Amino acid sequence: MIISEIKYSQMNKRLRFDAEHYQPLFLKTEEILKKVKSVPLREIASFSKLRKNPEQEPEKEFKYIDISNVNIFTGEIKVQILKGYEAPTRARKVVRKDDIILSTVRPNRNAVAIIPEELDNEMCSTGFAVIKAKKVLPHYLFAFLKTKYAINQLIRFTMASMYPAVSEEDIGDVLVYVPPPSFQEKIRDLILKAKGKESLAEQKYKEAKLLLNNYLGIKSYNFKWEKIYVIPYSEIIDHKRCDSIFHNPFFNEIEYLTYQGAKKGLYQLLPLSKIGVLSKGIEVGSDEYVDKGILFLRVSNITETEIVITDSAEYIRPSLFEQLKDKYQPSPDEVLFTKDATIGIAFVVQDDFNEFIVSGGIVRIKSEKVNPYYLAIALNSIICRSQAERYSIGAVIKHLSFSNLKNILIPVIEEKKQEEVAKLVEESLRLKKEAKETLKGAIQQIENLIHRE
Repeated sequence: MIISEIKYSQMNKRLRFDAEHYQPLFLKTEEILKKVKSVPLREIASFSKLRKNPEQEPEKEFKYIDISNVNIFTGEIKVQILKGYEAPTRARKVVRKDDIILSTVRPNRNAVAIIPEELDNEMCSTGFAVIKAKKVLPHYLFAFLKTKYAINQLIRFTMASMYPAVSEEDIGDVLVYVPPPSFQEKIRDLILKAKGKESLAEQKYKEAKLLLNNYLGIKSYNFKWEKIYVIPYSEIIDHKRCDSIFHNPFFNEIEYLTYQGAKKGLYQLLPLSKIGVLSKGIEVGSDEYVDKGILFLRVSNITETEIVITDSAEYIRPSLFEQLKDKYQPSPDEVLFTKDATIGIAFVVQDDFNEFIVSGGIVRIKSEKVNPYYLAIALNSIICRSQAERYSIGAVIKHLSFSNLKNILIPVIEEKKQEEVAKLVEESLRLKKEAKETLKGAIQQIENLIHRE
């Protein structure tokens, strides 16, 4: 049993009578921050009130940041590009360069990010508090809000148990340690260094895709999705598919060029089942989800270049992980491939992060004939992804059957060229990893300084 003794005067300000609010960890955090040079966030920053309704310009494109678009480990933002008429009702807050956005929902997940120049004057969800640093450097404030000292306070201020959230007033009460300007500048430089590595990682991955497309002979092609087309009835009979998407000329053009490339000797076409061993994931059921535990990897967590842990990530108990890991935990260098919902995304499991269980919407592929990094980027190419999309079924939630997945044709280029492409992919992933480590180091330096003070 955990017991905390407090004075009545400590309860008076917030009128909080729930025991969780006075956990020893929270009281200790408050005590430490009051001993060092800390001030309430509202004294060094303000909350932006800029708002706009994108629906007023229905055809104009804008970039939108939802809570699920923020990587809770790195603060990296993956925006949605929408038109005004597609805007969610929560797309109302305007962000400016160097603003800090902090999710007011589930603050324990710590979805916080700093707005880069390319997202200046774009939109974010009303589920974010938009913070403008005034008396501290914005990059320092971003890093501080990712420390355990900030997270503990945000969790403490949380209201409700089913849908925990904090208000801007609560966030304004968060005590922020304000170090000397020289230390803030040091942290800023580390954050900018991390962001630079992230940008370089994206550039290397783009280079890998361009090089692959060049080797596949499709670098100069611009494939177009047709809205209106006519097909012979015999094609419906032959393929046993009467849905219009399956017969779109877009797929036929890619298929034709794929076989032409093989005829020209640019590559050999092999079904995925001939390249590696495929293993299915598992569905544990939502009743098994917990707030903290071992990551249960779902389709929404996978991108081409990383595993993304966002506010919507789910976790399972360590004891359940132990029961499932022998059969459902991936090994380093296995390729993960999404076959449900968002279909056709492949990613190589890294040797420093594979403690998770994969869901039923993900297939593990142990490559036996090609470099796994090459296999992943080949699966992400338009040649393979178009096959996955074409043979999937389902109007609301798409599904690619295991048998159709095994028959996806992989363009296998010569080994030397595979290594060239794979090297760029590996370099991209290495830079991503270094960016995360640099950010983690900046956060650790802040925590260490507070501890020493």
